[in-house]
Amino acid sequence: MGQVPGGQAEYLRVPQAQYGPIKVPHGPPDDRFVYLSDVLPTAWQAVQYAGIPDGGTVVVLGLGPIGDMSCRVALHHGYRVIGVDLVAERLERARRYGVEILEYGDDVADAIRDLTDGRGPDSVIDAVGMEAHGSPGAKFAQQAAGLLPDAIQGPLMQKAGVDRLAALLLAVEVVRRGGTISLIGVYGGMADPLPMLTMFDKQIQLRMGQANVRRWSDDILPLLGDDDPLRVDTFATHRLPLSDGPDAYEMFQQKRDGAVKILLTP
Repeated sequence: MGQVPGGQAEYLRVPQAQYGPIKVPHGPPDDRFVYLSDVLPTAWQAVQYAGIPDGGTVVVLGLGPIGDMSCRVALHHGYRVIGVDLVAERLERARRYGVEILEYGDDVADAIRDLTDGRGPDSVIDAVGMEAHGSPGAKFAQQAAGLLPDAIQGPLMQKAGVDRLAALLLAVEVVRRGGTISLIGVYGGMADPLPMLTMFDKQIQLRMGQANVRRWSDDILPLLGDDDPLRVDTFATHRLPLSDGPDAYEMFQQKRDGAVKILLTP
């Protein structure tokens, strides 16, 4: 409910309530279905948009909540998954459930090529966006916008500053010729120039957009039964009372204590 104003209050008004709410089955714990509102459909769409061929390889850049769940979805579909991040705890978490991991660094592009016989992966999912390292301008824009009224936030995020494209540029560099980049990390403002000649020459396909939640929910719901193939029961790293919400957000933003996904309970 994070996208609905008041979604963390005691009561809220739900727009389009005749369509949006999803009836879930009795039996499995409620926690298993909480991700249907955001993380699961976003990650599912990221993998769908990546156009990974049968038996293919996908590199996931960024192992925060969306990147982590994208890895789980891709593994469920039978793809080979290589995950890249800077945070050791996130890399280890992904390694434990079957992801081949690489720490982000100057030689990460060569390391990805080495793992793919020099060809590059069939697809890359950019789950980083403007959070990419070396982007103090993006962080400032996010923080500044959060202090402003809604009517001003939108234009500021669209026009203030320039997004740094470290993750996207890496995706362009390493994806195989004719491969696909699925852009699920958010870029909020104006962009640095893209390497259009390289993208044209490599015949790269680029897909992006906000998650179409209801488009994917019927496909995902059957996977939340007793077998739990996406391991959603192990997805939350922390469960905290709602009163600890401000501290939880700070913990996540600073990537402390292995925080990837925090569930707040009333």
